[in-house]
Amino acid sequence: MHSSSVESTEVNDENRRALADRERPRIEVVGRETVIVSPGIDLPRANLTCTVECASGVRATDEWTGVPVAALADAADFSGDTTHLRVESADFAADVPIRPALGGIVAFERRGDRDDGEVGLPRLVADGVPGERLVKRVERVSAVALNAEEEPRVG
Repeated sequence: MHSSSVESTEVNDENRRALADRERPRIEVVGRETVIVSPGIDLPRANLTCTVECASGVRATDEWTGVPVAALADAADFSGDTTHLRVESADFAADVPIRPALGGIVAFERRGDRDDGEVGLPRLVADGVPGERLVKRVERVSAVALNAEEEPRVG
């Protein structure tokens, strides 16, 4: 009976680890290489204090912590002709101009750990980028080269 109890505990521990892995956000970053980024990955971390103005007009200044977009660009080997980052969640995508994006981060934390559903971590956060392009619940970041006739995507 005792060994049965131990086996049951091991299964429960495995189930907890599997659940934690599913709940830990993972972001696919695509350039010439593809890398998977999660909060525990060994990439530089940075803090960024940034004011985000949502499309609704609500403004919030917070301190965010995450991986610098420049480090992601290096890790995924973004091409020199990259003009935008296509940042995607399950139901939204936006093309963000590369220059302001490179000064931003993909945030996994917000000061005060205030993820009340409105924060939508992980989130792209960058100064000089309109709020509707600061995608929440990021799942994928891709380097894209838009030509002059192409409209950057948002929606």
